[in-house]
Amino acid sequence: MNEFNVTFEPAKIEVLDREKFEEQINSIAQANSNRLVTVESMADDKKTRAELRKLSKSLNDEKIRIKKEYNQPLTEFEVWFKKAVAVLDQAISQIDSGIKDIEAEKKAERKKVVHELLIELTTDTEVDSRIFESFVDDWSKASNFNDIKPKKQLIDSITYVIDGEKQKIAEYKA
Repeated sequence: MNEFNVTFEPAKIEVLDREKFEEQINSIAQANSNRLVTVESMADDKKTRAELRKLSKSLNDEKIRIKKEYNQPLTEFEVWFKKAVAVLDQAISQIDSGIKDIEAEKKAERKKVVHELLIELTTDTEVDSRIFESFVDDWSKASNFNDIKPKKQLIDSITYVIDGEKQKIAEYKA
């Protein structure tokens, strides 16, 4: 089911007396645009500024009210839609949880294989396999395995790091 049918009619917003409104705003703005503020006129200028800010805020508040009213059908639709698909989200979440549990188990198995490899490759050497613990998470990534069997590239990488450690020990002894 990929079908989701909805019909809607774009609402029309009509500003009655648009030209008259624009004329009034332009008139107010023009009357105050070239105002020269002086020390003597500052008290009056502050009062005018406050009145203009109050006008601007009230106009903006009205625009916000209109927008909220305009968006009401969309808001109602979104609330309904969210409730309608919640069961789908719940099913996805349940499956996701199961997948994560299995992936965690597989990673634990891969970590065990890496630890066994480290022990096997450091047996009969003076290298302590525990010093490579910081690499285990990276080496345990699924990309380094064919199911639960380590890829040759992983074995080569571990061998390379162990050989480097063996060389450090030999240099230290020398």
